[in-house]
This record gives sequence, structure tokens and C-alpha cells, in this order.
Amino acid sequence: MAYSVDNLGAVSVSNSVAGRLFMYQEAATLATMRASGYFDSAVDAGLAADDIIWLIGSDGHGMNQVNVSGSTYTLDEAITST
Repeated sequence: MAYSVDNLGAVSVSNSVAGRLFMYQEAATLATMRASGYFDSAVDAGLAADDIIWLIGSDGHGMNQVNVSGSTYTLDEAITST
């Protein structure tokens, strides 16, 4: 599956210091969604470095911190449950 902005939603708002919490759900595996570059176009939805994404996939769910290097977004695994 490919990233879809329709599946990404902000769960919280924040000030300029704290990151935001997002939720993303689709039928892909967590490994697919955590692949480098998967969320590159999510910048249009407001995704930024140090935000947290709660991923819900076909094989479980997990919390992930967003890292940005240049224009490439990667996710660090924080918590996973299957």
C-alpha cells in the first residue's frame, strides 16, 4: 500500500515547543509504514520532526517518533503491540 493523506489525522495540537500526536491506519504492515521515506509527502499534513505517530497496521500497532533528514522522513519505533 502507499501512504494516503486521508488515513492520517492529528490527534492533538501543540505549541511551538512540543510535538504533535498523529494517528495513521491502513492495511499495510508496520514494517512497510516504518520504511524510510513512506511519510515524505505527509509534510503537507503538518507532520514534522519529533512528532509522534500512532500506526495501526495489518499486523499490530505502535507509537513512533518522526525524524527528518533533509526531505526524508523516517520513524523510530517506540512501542509496538501485536
